[in-house]
Amino acid sequence: MSEIIDRHFSAFKGELTKLYGFKPGYHFLDLTLGDGGHTEEALSAGCRVVSFDVDPEAIKRAIDFVPKKYKPLIIDPEQVTENIPKAFTWVIIKSNFVKVAEIVKSLALPKFDGIMADLGPSQYQVLSPGRGFSFSVDEPLDMRLDKNLGVTAADLLAVLNEGELSDLFDIADEPFAKPLARIIVKQRQITPIVTTKQLSEIVSKVKRFRIQGKIHPATQVFMALRMAVNLERDNIRELIPHLPELLNKGGVVGVISFHSGEDKIIKEYFEEMENKQILRAINKKPIEPSDKELQISQRTRSAKLRLAKKYS
Repeated sequence: MSEIIDRHFSAFKGELTKLYGFKPGYHFLDLTLGDGGHTEEALSAGCRVVSFDVDPEAIKRAIDFVPKKYKPLIIDPEQVTENIPKAFTWVIIKSNFVKVAEIVKSLALPKFDGIMADLGPSQYQVLSPGRGFSFSVDEPLDMRLDKNLGVTAADLLAVLNEGELSDLFDIADEPFAKPLARIIVKQRQITPIVTTKQLSEIVSKVKRFRIQGKIHPATQVFMALRMAVNLERDNIRELIPHLPELLNKGGVVGVISFHSGEDKIIKEYFEEMENKQILRAINKKPIEPSDKELQISQRTRSAKLRLAKKYS
């Protein structure tokens, strides 16, 4: 197997069959394949599944983890050489989900009965060495999920002014956004901030004795940078207007977010679609992980799931 790190535990794993009503022949679109947890649950229920991921290593890991009987057809939209059979079981599309509408159309894929977008990075992506996501090891501040992206976290720390840095940290609900931005601007005049250890130590120094609990003090700053480097908020806003057109009537779309900014975007979009009688929110308040799930994985503690159903 290709994994270096244990399999990522997908939020709400084991609950999608009931929430979506999975059954044989159901067409499910997993926009964030990761280690394949949600895709595997749909496949095991007899669904036909199309999965998206831009990270080649994530695709390799998912194929390793999902039972071999579900051998996928892997498609690079830029190099399509074969038609997708109508009776497919599992198709993996090597692409960012923002291109999903045009790709589904170009490949003549059917509309879907269910769609899932899990907006959190996988445990592997965060902890894998060399990517610059983790404050537990010292490595370059990269944070790109797709190496074709040009800007790294170190680049942002080098060029954004104090106000821009403060606004960026605010996105991830960082309570010390302003003092952190001020210290970072001062520190980079002495030496560039280019490693995870440098940034983690700066954040820890500013927040020392003020933040209690098990969460590392640099968590929100690292999250804000990851979101900015990978254009996550832009990608969400680009994706969600296309979701209704990909659904069959009566189909269900779900989005899992991991902080208040993302959840607000999804909530407001579902409300807008409900006012237009295009989608109807299934849950007015987001679903949160059960106590049973949190006993298995504390990493999903901040997950929030919103579901909406397309009007028939």
